[in-house]
Amino acid sequence: MDSLSRQKPGKKTLQSNHYLKNGFDVAIIGEGEQSAEELVTAIQNNSDWNAVSGIAFQQNGQIIQTPARVKMKDLSDLPLPDRESIDLQQYLSIWKKYHGKATVNISSQRGCPYSCKWCSTAVYGRSYRRRPAHQVAEEIEYLKKEYGVEALWFVDDVFTVKFKWIRELYEEFQMRNLKIDFEIISRSERLNDEILGMLKEMGCFRIWIGAESGSQDVINAMRRSVSVDEVREKIKLSQSYGIEAGTFIMVGYPGEMHRDIKETANHLKVAPPDEFTITKAYPIKGTELYQEVEDKITSNNDWATTTDRDTVFEMPYSDAYYQSAIRYIANTWKSSLAYRNKQYSKHLMYKAKAHAAYTLMRIQS
Repeated sequence: MDSLSRQKPGKKTLQSNHYLKNGFDVAIIGEGEQSAEELVTAIQNNSDWNAVSGIAFQQNGQIIQTPARVKMKDLSDLPLPDRESIDLQQYLSIWKKYHGKATVNISSQRGCPYSCKWCSTAVYGRSYRRRPAHQVAEEIEYLKKEYGVEALWFVDDVFTVKFKWIRELYEEFQMRNLKIDFEIISRSERLNDEILGMLKEMGCFRIWIGAESGSQDVINAMRRSVSVDEVREKIKLSQSYGIEAGTFIMVGYPGEMHRDIKETANHLKVAPPDEFTITKAYPIKGTELYQEVEDKITSNNDWATTTDRDTVFEMPYSDAYYQSAIRYIANTWKSSLAYRNKQYSKHLMYKAKAHAAYTLMRIQS
């Protein structure tokens, strides 16, 4: 037991102590299915928790962390989610009411082989494991038949990371005469004409193509390993197939300056996506970004009542500046989108709003 209690927490265990100090009896670390099953058995049999890998708990005032559990290799061993245990129809009706389609999440993949500095790999690790294509197709058929699901949101980090698997899924769809609306997350270099053609035919209506910035310098600082020019190219290519393109934008990343924010606004102007999200950078504990800014963190948040998003670190500009920057970027995008859709009055309105926000940025910088 002493050897267990002396184990130093790694990247995957950084939050377990917080949970245990805030009323939790036990924390499951990393992938939870096997650990949870063994823990329940141990509780039922009143046996020693130390024999369960991948958990942390308190004993006699000490926090005990058992050896890490080895990640699952064969995801086909996992049963389907027990959707019958919740009122899924209520969930689907809310999606349909506000988004027009009865939509549910689905996962075909665990892990991500890429190494972006701001992204947490605390649960699944930097890996790539995938369920068999036939099993995913069977689950989709089940969701359509049993629940009337009309659309899917694939939560996989990079849906198109392996072309061979996409081809296998496409063949399953063809064989089953299966088609359903769905959206995915991808990377620009993992898209091409062949893949986009198959995705469109299967029912893909939106692809979220990661970029985070329109400045190549900032992207390089993130170790994003992507080209801004290629992101723009794949946004346009996806749209040419009748697939909406979405993207993610982050402001305030360490090293980002005023000129980089201008490049980001221009990025969304040159190749306007159909949707985009924007956020101010925040460090997640355990990531390389957190390590880089740890000595610059100025907030002293209460873990029990705040989230990672509330973590504040020293930035080149004020919070008011970044709020103006977000409005500047958003209105630049809206202006470009309105112009593309020949909504010229809206184009001029958003252009004026972008100019006003930019003027505030200059004053606040």
